[in-house]
Amino acid sequence: MTDSVAAAREALDALDRRPVRVVVVGDAVLDRFLYGAVDRISPEAPVPVVDVEREVFRLGGAANVVHNLRALGADAGLVGVVGDDAEAGWLRARLGELGVDPDGLVVATDRPTAVKTRVIAQHQQVVRFDRERRGPLGPGSARRLAAVLGAALAAADAVIVSDYGKGVVDAALMDGLVPACRGRKVFVAVDPKPSNRSCYRGADLITPNARETEAMAGAPVGTDQEAVAAGEALRDALSVGSVLVTRGERGMTLVAGEGPAVHIPARARDVYDVTGAGDTTIAVLTAARAAGASLAAAACLANLAAGIVVGKLGTAVTTRDELAAAVAAARAAP
Repeated sequence: MTDSVAAAREALDALDRRPVRVVVVGDAVLDRFLYGAVDRISPEAPVPVVDVEREVFRLGGAANVVHNLRALGADAGLVGVVGDDAEAGWLRARLGELGVDPDGLVVATDRPTAVKTRVIAQHQQVVRFDRERRGPLGPGSARRLAAVLGAALAAADAVIVSDYGKGVVDAALMDGLVPACRGRKVFVAVDPKPSNRSCYRGADLITPNARETEAMAGAPVGTDQEAVAAGEALRDALSVGSVLVTRGERGMTLVAGEGPAVHIPARARDVYDVTGAGDTTIAVLTAARAAGASLAAAACLANLAAGIVVGKLGTAVTTRDELAAAVAAARAAP
C-alpha cells in the first residue's frame, strides 16, 4: 500500500529540486463571478433576485491550469484561441502579470472568447450562463494554432492538454502533438472530454473524473474495484500510458501501465466549490512528474492540492507553501 503522505512529500521535494516548463494547450476561458445576496423572489417569475455586490474575473479552463503551474513556481506557456474582443485583452493582461507570454493565444475572428459567468449568493451558485462558440476551428485558425504549438514544444518538459470541448482540441491537433512529444520524450497529460475520447490515443496520462470515466468506459466507478476495471478498460482501449480517475470524496485511483493500481484516499475537509479542481489536479501532477517524481507520488501530491482548492470559493489555485503545509498537517494527523 502506498504511503500517500510520504509520496506527496517526495513529489514536493522533486518540484523544489528541478525547475520545469510545462506547455498547456486547450480551451482558454474567462471565468466571471457575480457575488451577491438573495432575500426575495421575483414577482415576475419564481426565481430568486440576486442583489449583486461585486464582480470578479479569473483565469479559467486551460488558462487556470497555467495559473496553477505558476503558483507552484513552474514555468508555463499557454497555446489556445480567443476572440477579437475585450475579454481576450483581459486574459492577455492577466497572463502577462503572471509572467506568461500571451502570444500563444491565437485570435479567431469568427468566435468570441469563451466566458463562463456564475452568479453566487450565500456561498451557493444560483445560475451559470456561458458565452462561447463550440465546434471545429476554421482552417486558418487551426494552422496558426499548430504553428504556435510546434514552436512552444521546443522548450517543453511536459505538455498538458486541457480539453473543455470548445474546439481547440481535436484529432488533427493530437495526431501531430503526441508523436512530436514522444520523439522528444515530453510527457503528455490530458484532462479529457468524453466526446473527444478517440483523440487521446497514445497520451502518457488521462485524468477523467468519475462521471467522465463512466461515460468513456461505459462502466461504473463507485467502488475501488470498479474504478480499476474502468481505468484499465480506458487505458487499453486508448493505448494510453496511465489513467488517473478522480473520484471526489472517494479520492483518486491510479491505473498505471505497470504494477498494481493505487488508491489515494481523499483528505477530509469542507468543500465550498469544486470549480477548477481538475485544473489543479493535472497541473500539480504534471509539474511534479516532469520534475522527476514517480507518477504515484505526483498523484498523491495532486490529491492534496485538489483538497486545498475545493476549500476555496470560485476558480482557485494552490501554492507551493500551501502544499507544504498540507503535507505537514497530513503527517501530523492521527
